Amino acid sequence: MKLRLFNEYPIQRYFIFSFIVLLNLMSNVDAQDFKRADRPREFNFPQDDGNHPEYKTEWWYLTGNLKDSKGNLYGIQATWFRSLLSKLKSPRQSPLAVQDVFFFHGALTDVSQKEFSFDQRSSRKAKGWAHSDSENLNVKIWGDTLKQIENTSQETKWEIKFRVKQKLIQLTLTATTEPLLHGEIPGLSQKGSAEGQASYYYSRPRLQARGTIKDRVSGKEVVVDGSLWFDHEFGSNQLSKDQVGWDWFSVPLDDGTDLMLYLIRKKDGTLEAKSSGTIRLPDGKRHHLVKDDFKVEVLQTWTSPESGGIYPSKWKLRVPKHNIELEVEPVISGQELLTQGTTGVNYFEGLCRFTGKRNTKAITGYGYVELVGYAGEFVYGL
Repeated sequence: MKLRLFNEYPIQRYFIFSFIVLLNLMSNVDAQDFKRADRPREFNFPQDDGNHPEYKTEWWYLTGNLKDSKGNLYGIQATWFRSLLSKLKSPRQSPLAVQDVFFFHGALTDVSQKEFSFDQRSSRKAKGWAHSDSENLNVKIWGDTLKQIENTSQETKWEIKFRVKQKLIQLTLTATTEPLLHGEIPGLSQKGSAEGQASYYYSRPRLQARGTIKDRVSGKEVVVDGSLWFDHEFGSNQLSKDQVGWDWFSVPLDDGTDLMLYLIRKKDGTLEAKSSGTIRLPDGKRHHLVKDDFKVEVLQTWTSPESGGIYPSKWKLRVPKHNIELEVEPVISGQELLTQGTTGVNYFEGLCRFTGKRNTKAITGYGYVELVGYAGEFVYGL
């Protein structure tokens, strides 16, 4: 009998429990044991799209919007997380010893049906179960895969395949812009003032996407196309004990502007001074944004009936020095992931519509907002 996905047999539930225990142990692993993001780095693509095993944590994040032939709108999220539990590896170490663990979160927002669904899976690193390559992009957790299928001087193409409940999403992605490096020092994204409290972080906005969403039960399949935003981040010591969560925004606007912002919230109610963002204007010029370069005002909140978390649900977003004013609102409410089966962090990750103006001209776009720490404090060390 083949080993199937985690939520289908009791043995998989046992593994999930084991990984939660391992995650709790991670908080006792000193980040000093791992290589840190503490200096400028020269990026090399496509190699840097792949795995960086010397760092404690790493994730590959895809969010975006798709439409079918009838104009129905879908939002998707697919995230692969890797966490290194131990840097040292003994030559006599048991083949069953766990060094890397992997997690997958996938979500689908069906706007026309006002439905949101998500899925999650876990695995230790093992052949056929979970792995990631260091030479180029190729990450897998069970049947959820993201890999490079073509790389030439003219074009980079990826393939993504993942399951959300009974839906199977398969897409081909084509890079249309250069990677966007975040941070005052491009690629080095500070999350606090302590040495090494940072990550290496870049995005690939505007990935052209085309493929299918298939119902595995009925067999019904719809062809979709659209645009996805890819984030890749790796480091070893990002958040500190006085930081409780973050608000993250990303959107490719229809005038050609790419915008990413994050605000890290602290226990005393203030915002981390190193909160920042990046904007790439239609002319291709990249600009680093410090905390005071943008303003985010919460206009409404939404209370989760599942977790009890009270989340912001509508915003006014301004970037004065670039004459941008936007209103941001989820396409549907309730895009919350409850992840006790994997990372144990409940969070909102939702497709949102951005509308407003830049230099008095109307602009709009579909992007994603991530909200962490509103349904329980984010646990330091996870």
